[in-house]
Formats: sequence, structure tokens, C-alpha cells
Amino acid sequence: MKFVGHTMGTPNLTVAEAIKLYQTIGLDGIEIVAQEGGAFSIDDPADKIETILSEAKKLPDGVVTLTPYYWDINNIDPKIAEENICGMKRAIDLAKKMGAGFVRAYGGKEEAGGTWEENWKNAVAAMKEIGRYASGTGVTVLVENHPGTVTRTGENTYKLINEAGFDSVKALYDPANVLHDTEEDWKYTFEVQKDIIRYVHVKDYYMEGTERKACVVGKGIVPWSEIMKLLSGYRGYLSFEYEKRWYPDQLPDAETGVKECVNYIKSLL
Repeated sequence: MKFVGHTMGTPNLTVAEAIKLYQTIGLDGIEIVAQEGGAFSIDDPADKIETILSEAKKLPDGVVTLTPYYWDINNIDPKIAEENICGMKRAIDLAKKMGAGFVRAYGGKEEAGGTWEENWKNAVAAMKEIGRYASGTGVTVLVENHPGTVTRTGENTYKLINEAGFDSVKALYDPANVLHDTEEDWKYTFEVQKDIIRYVHVKDYYMEGTERKACVVGKGIVPWSEIMKLLSGYRGYLSFEYEKRWYPDQLPDAETGVKECVNYIKSLL
């Protein structure tokens, strides 16, 4: 297994600064949030991208993943859907240019303006188009188990990827998302998509009453000690999706918290 730092954990740092931090922690690569208004977007100028790539050479695997936020690939409005699909294609182009092997994708919105059947059909069609575009680029599109999408569960993630039918589209296994957001058994979440998992998001949380609270991995309710046993044959990336961006007051800074997460996961190997 290889370990990746995520810029979600470093909202107050530039990408270059995050790379330096993750180098000191001993990580293999970096996953970069690519969103307009943040530290990085797919429309950033060439000189900024070159600066990031130059810094990323200090990590063994450099830039591993780009994570754009194109939710609406299956919107009932064809114009909105096409804008989002085109955004994913541009992210694939940039990933290839940056030497990144992966682009994170949403499976399409659950509430996309149509019936469930229409939203699902449009999501499959969109993922077919994205998968076709990614084919031959060396970039794998990762459909994440994610709240608010048609791929909230492992089962639906498997179905969508299977129906899309391209080897360039695989699963991003996020057990914390599924555990909190659905009733799907966590063991089944892994089992149903185990043959198509190409990437894993590592994070944790606990419940305080009805409120979800982010925490350092190993201190919450996600059964990582058991999950790591299931992943014993996995040889891909574990990305520490440290949620400092969304929960700044619930987590220590990445310098302390991510290091603690990594050490905990290493202790389970």
C-alpha cells in the first residue's frame, strides 16, 4: 500500500506548502482538491501548475489524484449536465499533463431534477461518456461512495460502474461516508465492490448525540482495524482525507493530525 496526503487537510496552505508538509510526514503522494475559489483549480495558469509539479517531485509518486467537484453530470437539464461532463474531461486532461493517475468523480446527483430512474439513466450515460474519454489516457476515473449521489452505497457504486462498462472507471471506497450516510452493512460495502476498488479514502468520525464529529483515524467509530484486514491484499493508494476543510474546529492541524492518522493505519499493517 501507498499513502497519500489530501489538500482537504490543509485548507490554509498552498498546494506547494501542503506537499512540503506531507513530505515531512513521509507520504508517497498528494491528492489535490481542484475547485474554483480554492487553493487550486483546473483553470489555474501554467506557471502555477509548473510550481506545483516542481515541488511534487519531492514526493515519490508526485501528484496522484485530482479531485474536482462536478456534481451535476446527470442533471435533467442537458446543458448543465454537459457543462459538468466537460469539466470532468478537462480534469482528465490536466491529470494526464500532471502525471496524476486518478481523477475523483461523483456518480451523479441523487436529486438531479428527474425521477430516480431518469437520474440513474443519465448518470450511467454520463459515466459512459467520461469513461470513454478517459480510455487510453492512463487516467482512471474514481467513482466515490458519497452522500447526495446515486452512488451513496457500495452496491450502487458497483452497479453504476458495471453499467458504464469502461475499465477506465473504477471505485473509490470511502467506508466512513457509507457508514454514516446509509444503512448498508460496512462489510457488504467492501464485499460488493472489492473487485473494482482502485483507491481508498481514510477518515474517521464519532457521534455526539445526532451530530457527526470528525476525528483522527482510530478515535472514531469507523472499524478501521477490521477494514484493514479486508484490505490485506490491496496494493493501491490510501488517501488520508483529513476533513480540516469542512470541520476546522473539530480536528488538530494536519501536521499533528495526519501524522497520527498515518501512524495508526501503519500500526494495523
